[in-house]
Amino acid sequence: MMKTWWVLGILICVLFLTLVFTAGCAKKPTLGEGTGGAQPAGGQIEGATGMAAPTPEELAAMNKARALKEQTLREQAERERQAKERAEKERLEREKAERERLEKQRAAAEAEGAAQARGEGPLADIHFEFDQFSLNSEARGLLRKHAAWLSAHPGYDLTIEGHCDDRGTTEYNLALGERRAAETLKFLAALGIDTARMKTISYGEEMPLDASGTEAAWAKNRRVHFVVNPKK
Repeated sequence: MMKTWWVLGILICVLFLTLVFTAGCAKKPTLGEGTGGAQPAGGQIEGATGMAAPTPEELAAMNKARALKEQTLREQAERERQAKERAEKERLEREKAERERLEKQRAAAEAEGAAQARGEGPLADIHFEFDQFSLNSEARGLLRKHAAWLSAHPGYDLTIEGHCDDRGTTEYNLALGERRAAETLKFLAALGIDTARMKTISYGEEMPLDASGTEAAWAKNRRVHFVVNPKK
């Protein structure tokens, strides 16, 4: 009888161990099994690369950044366009101003040339006493004005012509005309005019303004005449 109970106890133990082992090896449910295919927390779905899809908030931020970048590029392009327009406008204005300056300069040179052809000019003649080459007060006053004009027009050279009336010999009058021109150059140089811009020539009695032979005519002919020419 005792042996029967002992065998029965062993069988019960074996049966109990069998049930425990069977229960431990049972298949565990995988993700989604038994849960109705539930998605990971947060509603995110992993793709083939394992990267999570952006949320609506992230998409909105990305779109905002893209729009801001596009606006910045448009503003930069507009600034560059306006800068080019300003530069072009300034260039055209400079060219116009230069054309106007050159036109005024050309017109002034033509006017001066025409005046010189008529025996006139921007620098008035100075006159001398009979048989004299020294400068009187009136001549000195005119020469100061001439020096100011020459200083303001450095692009011009000056020819100083000495003239006489027809009394005296030709040789004497040529020498007297040269002395008058030289005295004039010396005075202008003392006022600061570069001697390299000036030259003298004497015509003596050869080119009278008035050949009538009167006292008034002789007074006109005793002179220094100035010819200005643009530098070459």
